[in-house]
Amino acid sequence: MNKIIDKLRADHRNLVKLLSVLKREIDSYANGGMADLELVSDILEYHQNFPDVCHHPTEDLIHECLKSRDPEAARAVGDLNREHEEMSVLCSRLALAVENILKEHGLPRDWFADVADEFLTFMNRHMKMEEVVFFPAAIRSLDDSDWASVEARLADKTDPVFDESDEARYESLRRSIMTAEEAA
Repeated sequence: MNKIIDKLRADHRNLVKLLSVLKREIDSYANGGMADLELVSDILEYHQNFPDVCHHPTEDLIHECLKSRDPEAARAVGDLNREHEEMSVLCSRLALAVENILKEHGLPRDWFADVADEFLTFMNRHMKMEEVVFFPAAIRSLDDSDWASVEARLADKTDPVFDESDEARYESLRRSIMTAEEAA
């Protein structure tokens, strides 16, 4: 199997863990309970600082290769770059809503839940499309030179939450994920 696709799939599995923690906190808040909004903010910041900087650009490079190797398959995937941009906008919108709640700007809980659900639904649909349509098409269509080209252009950045990292900023996020996994 292709190591770049393996890494992207591992990123997706990690994002699913994060989205699970995010959903738990959002559901608690939406149902009138308390939520760890600092944790929610950390998850959204992570999303803006890792997937948007490393994961999505890698997928965009692969998609560019796919367009030249198999235009029909690339059309089936759709406009991946636009989807990544839309995801970033939805994430920023949710982050702003969290920031406003933390500043006690009295946002309606149901409105906040709708903003969060829009982000979560988009993320889950997008990753499923990539797993079912995009990754198999790339594996089938790209050759060794394409993969070498993608690998040569990859950002050399470690994942501050899921890779070995001493970044203290995400320590509470790492603990929350481990707690959620232990409970499951």
